[in-house]
Amino acid sequence: MDNENTTGGLQPLQHQKHSEIFERYHAALRSRVGDAKYKSWFVDLGLAEFSEDCVTLSTASEAKRDMLDHRFFPVLKDTWRKEVGPFRDMRLTVLKNLSAHAAKVDALEEKRADAARYTTPISAKAGASPSGGAEQKGPDFEGLATQLDPRRTFDAFAVASSNRIAWAAAHEALAEGRPKELIYFYGPSGVGKTHLLQAIAHEWTKNSARGAAGYVTYNNLVNACVSAVWANATQALHGALLSHDYIAFDDIHFLTGKNRTQEELLIVIDAALDSGKQVVIAGELPPAKLAEAGINQRIADRLAGGICAPIHPGDEALRLEVLKKRLAQSTAKCAVNEETLIFIARTFSQSTRETIGALNQLLLMFSGEDGVVDLDQAKSILKSRLEDRKRISTIDDAIAAGAEAFGLKLEDMTGRAQPQRIVRARHAVVWCARDVLKESFPRIGKALKRDHTTVMSSYRRAQALIERDKAFQDGVKRIREALED
Repeated sequence: MDNENTTGGLQPLQHQKHSEIFERYHAALRSRVGDAKYKSWFVDLGLAEFSEDCVTLSTASEAKRDMLDHRFFPVLKDTWRKEVGPFRDMRLTVLKNLSAHAAKVDALEEKRADAARYTTPISAKAGASPSGGAEQKGPDFEGLATQLDPRRTFDAFAVASSNRIAWAAAHEALAEGRPKELIYFYGPSGVGKTHLLQAIAHEWTKNSARGAAGYVTYNNLVNACVSAVWANATQALHGALLSHDYIAFDDIHFLTGKNRTQEELLIVIDAALDSGKQVVIAGELPPAKLAEAGINQRIADRLAGGICAPIHPGDEALRLEVLKKRLAQSTAKCAVNEETLIFIARTFSQSTRETIGALNQLLLMFSGEDGVVDLDQAKSILKSRLEDRKRISTIDDAIAAGAEAFGLKLEDMTGRAQPQRIVRARHAVVWCARDVLKESFPRIGKALKRDHTTVMSSYRRAQALIERDKAFQDGVKRIREALED
């Protein structure tokens, strides 16, 4: 098996060393945010997954996850980097979504530790023994498909020019009497990809004749694949996935480096399409960029040969419509006036997810009260979020800091000129945007007006220069200080 996280992904960590690390992390958080905030939002924070690629933290409720995601996420990431070390991605999940699958993976971990007990391989079908001896039970994939969020429906999805192609593709998945095409939604985080995957599933299940619908996160897919390989039950995994007539796979870009999981996914995609099932996949990168980032070329080819539907970040009008739809779904007693909604849509503009998070914070405070939330009340409740947001640096900040650090004009950084002093400054900006801001290569490339592969090459050159070039080190230090100030 390839070098995947063989601890099974989302599960309580078994080793004392990891427990001590997380205790130290908690202590640092408490010191940083203070006792009151720590007890309100951080005290039940758990460590669901810990690897060089991804840190997944868990909390007890959707409300807490939203608050941590939209108000304290920079604090969570920065504290981890300082107390534990570097990582590529951090995610937040709700504890109740982890428990069932974690228990199953824990059981498999115990079996693996005592591998001598396995005298015959476990068949792909649970309970069958290919040698005819004592029957052994294989892994249970009942919890592979994640429960749908009832709020993520077509009625709750706001449509604009930025996502109209994806909206049309989503309805194509439900079309009757036509061959099923593989559909791929791609775009940056927080633009509505997961919403569309689940909206299709909700609509699909309204007609029982269509069959079952399954929405599968990348974490569940990786965990299930590891479990299946340990138990020699990959055919059972395929069967569990193919028991659905609509199969949605989310965040495919996180499968980089998970080669065995990619192989099993490819088998399922081909089998599903051959049998007339509908497969819809979501990721951050277009198919060609997925292959460059380390996703199986054959998977990228399958996606390129299907319906590729980009989703771009929405404008203020779209964010305002999203807020209105989310408010209409809410059971809160309070109302929020138009002026306040416009303020939220205009101010919290990094993604629709950030916009919704600000609204959720208002509803958390006023949901039990009658009356209308006005702009002054909103600004008071969102004060900390606004202050935290002001301190969040962007790629544009890194570019401006790079120009100043290396004595260049701002237009030099994104222009076509290639003198060594300008190229070195770009290398420094790429390194800081990647390692300090944790931005993706496609987003860095877009800001610098370069393609994805050029930015990846620039990052590698920056790594080499940092090790041997004092002047370059000083430039990087100045950019980093500007971003972290």
